[in-house]
Amino acid sequence: MQMKKVMKNGLLLCAFFGTILLLNSCKSENNTAGSGANTATGEELTIVAHVTVLPEFKAELITAFQSIVEETRKETGNISYGLYENTSDPLKFTFVEVWKSQTDIDTHNASAHFQEFAKKLGGKADLDISILKQKF
Repeated sequence: MQMKKVMKNGLLLCAFFGTILLLNSCKSENNTAGSGANTATGEELTIVAHVTVLPEFKAELITAFQSIVEETRKETGNISYGLYENTSDPLKFTFVEVWKSQTDIDTHNASAHFQEFAKKLGGKADLDISILKQKF
């Protein structure tokens, strides 16, 4: 039974990263279409934030998630901002964010809508956040 769960989680992880790679590939093709050059600066950063919500706060946090996604997508330095729900655990969510620079992340973190979002999360979810820079 435990081996099935490990295999299922491994397959889901592979599917997740495969989707991310595909989306990045499509984005790269769109960025270079007609221009002959990639418009990436090399300063772009990706944030992957895993959020596990407490069951009694799920409905409340879904509303907060929707609001932060809508507001953040309007920010100048944001390239993309998506929220994904784990298909095998409805209490687990993953934010995948792409930013033009660290300065843009800092501006986002200081924004009123992000500060409000952070307060709403307090004590209602566990977070695991990574900031990544594309290597290749």
